[in-house]
Amino acid sequence: MDAFYSVNPIGELYIPEECREAVFSRGSVKLFTNQDLEQFSRIFTLMQRGGVAIVEGEWERIISVTDYVNRHKRELSTTGSERGRKGKSRHQRSTPLNRIVKLLLSKLMCWADKDGSLQVSPTPELPYLLELIGEPPNANEDCPFLVPVVTIQSIQSALEETYPIDALGVSLVASKNVLAPRSQETVYCFQEAMQSLEKHDLPDKLDIADVGCGSGCLTLLAHQEFGENAVIYASDILPEAIATTKINVQQLLPLSKNRKSENIHIMPAGDLFEPFTSQYFDVVIFNAPWVVARVRNKSELAIHDEKQQTLRRFFEQVPNYLKPDGRILLGYADASGPKAISNLETIIADSGFTYSNIIKRRVATHRSKRKWEHIQVFVLHK
Repeated sequence: MDAFYSVNPIGELYIPEECREAVFSRGSVKLFTNQDLEQFSRIFTLMQRGGVAIVEGEWERIISVTDYVNRHKRELSTTGSERGRKGKSRHQRSTPLNRIVKLLLSKLMCWADKDGSLQVSPTPELPYLLELIGEPPNANEDCPFLVPVVTIQSIQSALEETYPIDALGVSLVASKNVLAPRSQETVYCFQEAMQSLEKHDLPDKLDIADVGCGSGCLTLLAHQEFGENAVIYASDILPEAIATTKINVQQLLPLSKNRKSENIHIMPAGDLFEPFTSQYFDVVIFNAPWVVARVRNKSELAIHDEKQQTLRRFFEQVPNYLKPDGRILLGYADASGPKAISNLETIIADSGFTYSNIIKRRVATHRSKRKWEHIQVFVLHK
């Protein structure tokens, strides 16, 4: 499917993957400027018939369009192509109304210029917008691009919530699909593991990789613990996580006269070590997904690991990026029971690594059958 679509008078637009099915369907695509936004019925009918409404102008007026859709959702029981027919299709009878509303609202979109500035007023502060919606930073090839209104709202809602990190003495944000740093115990375990490395004969200048950086919490922790003695590289499979890490690092470590954040390099999105080429590291940090279950959506990538395949691939790849005397700081929890921990220990042993330390914390769960679980950080070496 093509990734670009021309809309008058905007011109060539990049269509993110989540929008393509709607834009390239048989419905029409129309631009509604600020003075058109009160034509609720016209916009509603266009989307109801399968079209896409691109809107620009005052944000409050745009939100009024979504309110109108929700107020008239009962009319969605009959789509434009089915008007005049008696009864409802089997699909309509089986699709919940809220699902229909969600699908309809996905066809209401704003557009941003090539630099990611949304054409709404007031313009929201959403840096790295293309990455926040899950796209590579240069995917738009210097063209404007579309963003569904509901996606903007979801990102804004996520970024409004902050998560205090006691070990850092600051609060972080986590965007849509990014694992929020809620576990103080996990951070403390990693802090203790980092501090234990002082006992080992590591070089004065450290090269550190935070694989699966998420919100950037452990990247910032490594910066705090090792300071100017370390160059830290952060990577993640999700562009949303890369954008979130950039936001947190830049908010907490602004690039000022003392060049505080110069030793942190945030890599393009990629799976595990894919963003790295010829780098070798003294320390590799990996807070691995700890629930042995199928991944159903992007937000579960940081938590679920079907058959522990991500864990296995990590240990297959990490020897190619670890210096001879390097250390791995591996975070894991026993949420999936003793069998998962036993498998982990086998994977570690089969990969030729041994423990020099294991830091544990017991945490309460909200599950009736299991009230406690253990968070562990393994300090590993060859």
